[in-house]
Formats: sequence, C-alpha cells, structure tokens
Amino acid sequence: MQTYILKRLLLMIPTLFGISLIVWAVVTAAPGEPGSQSFGEAQTQGGARGGESRRVFREQFNLDKPLFWNDYVDLTAADVMDRIRIAADRARPGKDRSEADSELTDWGLYAVPALIAALEQSTDPRERAGVLLRLQVNAKRTGAARVGRRLSADEIRRNREILAENQEIDTRLALDLRNASLANLGDPEAAAAMVRDIDAKAALWLAWYEGQRARWDWAGGERFRLRLFDTRFAKYWANLVRFDLGDSHVHKEPVLGLILSRLPISITLSVTSLILAYLISVPLGVWSAVRHRTRREQAVSTVLFMLYSLPSFFVATLLLRYLGIGEPFKIIPVAGFESSDTFPLTTWQHIKDVAWHTVAPVFCMTYASFAGLSRYAKSGVLNVIRSDYIRTARSKGLSEPVVVIKHAVRNGIIPIITLLGTTLPVLVGGSVVIESVFKIPGIGYLIWDSILQRDYNVVIGETLIVGVLVMIGILVSDILYAVVDPRISYR
Repeated sequence: MQTYILKRLLLMIPTLFGISLIVWAVVTAAPGEPGSQSFGEAQTQGGARGGESRRVFREQFNLDKPLFWNDYVDLTAADVMDRIRIAADRARPGKDRSEADSELTDWGLYAVPALIAALEQSTDPRERAGVLLRLQVNAKRTGAARVGRRLSADEIRRNREILAENQEIDTRLALDLRNASLANLGDPEAAAAMVRDIDAKAALWLAWYEGQRARWDWAGGERFRLRLFDTRFAKYWANLVRFDLGDSHVHKEPVLGLILSRLPISITLSVTSLILAYLISVPLGVWSAVRHRTRREQAVSTVLFMLYSLPSFFVATLLLRYLGIGEPFKIIPVAGFESSDTFPLTTWQHIKDVAWHTVAPVFCMTYASFAGLSRYAKSGVLNVIRSDYIRTARSKGLSEPVVVIKHAVRNGIIPIITLLGTTLPVLVGGSVVIESVFKIPGIGYLIWDSILQRDYNVVIGETLIVGVLVMIGILVSDILYAVVDPRISYR
C-alpha cells in the first residue's frame, strides 16, 4: 500500500504540471485583459493618469512581458520609430494606433536604448518630439508593490529612489507641449521655441542616459537570462514553485489568503449538504432494495428521478421567486450567508441566522445528491442481496433485519463509501451555481465573479487548487476502496 501511495504521489507531479500548463494557456488565450474596464473609465476621467495606472498595473502583474521568449532586448531604433509613427498617424484606424501605443508601453525600459538611438539619428523635430514623449513613459521605473503585505526596509528605500527619479523625469526632462500647441496654429516663434526646447531636452536625455547606461549593458549570460526568464511563462512558474498564487487585482490581496478566507463558508454549505445526502440516501437506498418492484418503491424511484432531473439553478430560482421576494411569500433570505448586521446578535442568535440563510442553498445542493446516491446504494445492496451467502444467512434462521443490515448493507454500500473521496474538490471548491444564485460569498461565487472581472490570478489559483484536490480525492477513494473491501490489495 505504501509503495502504491508513493507512486501515485509522484505521478501527481507531471499531472499537476499538465494542469498548470493548460490553465495558463487557456487564461492567456482568453480575450480582453484584466482591469480593462477600470482602465477605460480611468482614462476617460483622468487622461494620462489612467494610462499611467494601466502601465503600472501591467508591470506588477507581468502582463507586459512576452509569452515565452523575450525579444525586447534586441529592439532597434527602427522598431521604436515605426511604432511611434503608427501611433501618431491620425489617418490610421484607431485600433492600429492603440495597438502600437500599447506595444511601446509594454516594451518599457527595454525600449530606452533604442529610443535614445532614435533620438540621436532623427532630424525631424516632430519625430524627435514623439521620441521624447515616449521616453517620458518608458524610462520610468515601477516600485515594489506587495498587495496585502508589508514592504521590507530595502524595498521602501528603493521605492523612494525610484520615486525621486520619476519626479525628475516629470519635471526636468519632460517636454513642454505648450509651444507645440501654438506651433500647430502656425506661429513661427512658437515653432522655433519648440525646436529649441526639443534640442535642449534631447541633450538632457542623452546626458541622463550616459549616467544610467550601465543599467542596459547586458553581457551575454545576462541577455540570455532575460530572454528566457523575463517572460510571462517563466514568471508564472517561478510563482508556482514558491507556492505563490499571486495577487488579486480586484480584491487587492494575495490570492491564497483570499481563497482561505472564503473557504469556511463553502465548507459549511458542502459538509452540511454531504452529511444530509448520505443520511437520507443510504437508508432510502437500502429500503428501495428491500422493497424492490413494489408500488411504493416505484413511486419513490419516480420522485427521485424527477428530483435528479431538475437543475439546481432552476430550483434555486423558483425558491427565490416564490419564497424570497414576497410574491407570494417572503420566507427565506434572498442573498448572503448571514444578515448584514450581526454585531448585536449573541452566539446562538448568530448560529440561527446563518442556519436560516443556508436552508435554501443546502436544500438545492442536497436534493440531487441524495437522489443519485440512493440509486447507487440501491444498486449495490441489490447486487449483494441476491448472493449465495445472503441465502445461506437466511437458511440459518437469521431475521430479515439482521440479514439486510449486518450482511447485505455492509458490502452493498462500498461503492458510495468510495465516492466520499471524489467529493473532496466539491467540499473545498463550493458550488459555483448555488453560491452565485444566492450571492453567498464562498469560493464558488468567488471564481464566478473572478471570471466576469477577468481576475485571472484568482481563476488560475482556484483551478490549480481544485485540480490538486481532484487528484488527492481519487487517491483517497482508491485507499477507501481497499480499506472497506479486503479483497482489494495494492501491491
């Protein structure tokens, strides 16, 4: 048994790698980007500030990195000038200009040497102005930001240095656009002033770059490291190796802590539902096997099949419609795991409040489960009750309850006992449908809301956790099968 368990645990490593790779690929290929809606509103209200927020956000969540191979280290002056011309060409479609601007922004600090080279090579004042404006964005560094965690003293010191450097770029090195506005109106004096300002700022930028050149002097080994490891895929795996699931850009806290904070709610619902399902299904399945083909058993089977066929979201919606909103009754709470104000409640009152809020969700999570489990129990007991040793027990004069409970049930419910292992992901993962319908802030509702908000770190984190639990659940199921059935042996 120990050898079997060790082999299964080792097999989980490549399986988890495959799951992680698939999850990452699906999320990466998904349309849109995290926080795109918020950044659209920020740009509408705050102009350049919204664009700056978007840049910082993409850097913090590694969205500005290439996927597998970092070719940003090989950028040339021609590359950056091509994108600058496209972004400034009003005759081009807005989509092309936006994509060019986004690409320039994602290049970040990697584009600085190429921008400096373009500044030295270009003689057109407008092109040089475009390069200077782009330098003001790309030359800025982003400080350390650890959501929900305390920064170290070194990180705080480095952030202060970066802030001072960025302020210098915004003040001493920034291009004055007032002359450019007047020059566009045909003012020759403003045009001459604009050219002088461009030349002066270009000289300042060239001097600034000479002082910072060592930052971009990558040796052969360092250049290869950047190409291979400064990518989205490498950053993703580096976080997984450290068991760091990243930060949620919606909730502004670490993903692992966020999931753990929602875990008690989902476990409360799932464990309650599971216990009720087994308490109902096992006796009902045994009774159905004993009363097989009687009218009562057929009636019960018909009802169970009807319950099993009803989707849980449909039943949940009906409960809310007729028992929650006051048409015709207002009996059950329509949303939440507890009342909005539980501070004045005693412990017992709080327990009753939570219980009342979970009645409808637990019912919706239970009825389909016990309907299916009862069929498993009935099938298992029916297979056993026709066995030779059951007939032998009856021939010895044992009473029917003893024959059924002691001999038939013990072996007949082995299949549903082994199903306990496969319920582990459901216990921890919660019910996406039920929690979403009843607005219960558990893990199921969290993953649904994260998909809608494109909070990809949470989606990846929850999917990986559920994947691990599925593998553990299958292993537990196999072990339980060997425990309850002595005929099974793993060697």
